[in-house]
Amino acid sequence: MAAIRREVVRSKKWLDDEEFLEVLSIAQLLPGANPPNVAVLVGSRLRGALGATIALAAGILPGFAILMLLATLIFEAHLPGLGGALRGCAAAAVGLTLANAIELTRPRRRVPLDLVVAAAVAIAVLVLHASLWVTLLVFVPLSLLVPRPERAR
Repeated sequence: MAAIRREVVRSKKWLDDEEFLEVLSIAQLLPGANPPNVAVLVGSRLRGALGATIALAAGILPGFAILMLLATLIFEAHLPGLGGALRGCAAAAVGLTLANAIELTRPRRRVPLDLVVAAAVAIAVLVLHASLWVTLLVFVPLSLLVPRPERAR
């Protein structure tokens, strides 16, 4: 998601941050994985049905080809470097997600109540090991009740 945002918002400037968050919100409501959903929505906004079709193919086919190659390698032989490579990919994905979250929350850093809510969520998940459902049930209503200055929106 961070790589998609970097290309769509920063490099190509097809959408601004607010539009990207709107597209991401819609993509999260749709069934399926978020990155292909975002790609289809962005493609649709830019070029209609043809753009959505091309974005879907571009978003799915390379990953599918890589997964088929990895599946072939795994079933053929147990390669010692493959496990390390996959752990490295997982670490990179976590880092990209964190960088994306930090960048998208930049306008909110001046709002102390937002920082308190974010810290409380982090403590609930990382320290208290709260489940996803408990975290959502507690913090979504709380974050909606926190008053927000108009300039931070």
